[in-house]
Amino acid sequence: MQTQRSVDEASMLDPTFGTSTVVPQRSARRATARRASSRRATARQRKDDVEGRIDEYVQDHPDSTIGDIAKRLNVNRGTIAAERSNIVRAGDISTG
Repeated sequence: MQTQRSVDEASMLDPTFGTSTVVPQRSARRATARRASSRRATARQRKDDVEGRIDEYVQDHPDSTIGDIAKRLNVNRGTIAAERSNIVRAGDISTG
């Protein structure tokens, strides 16, 4: 059976005893968050007007399906379905 050691003995035997992981300084963490925030803002600004592109395409091709629109506009099919649903809900186009 091993004998228990006191905290003082343990600290003398193990130099890493009682140390915790080093946390980056607050300013470094905030700078990283600030850069990420500006990247997200830039991405939002670059996001094109999918709703307008769908509206133009549907006016020129009224009998097109969601898949046709997605292929032609090079946009994810789910995005087209969601945007078209929002347009219909707003009353700008009909579902037919």
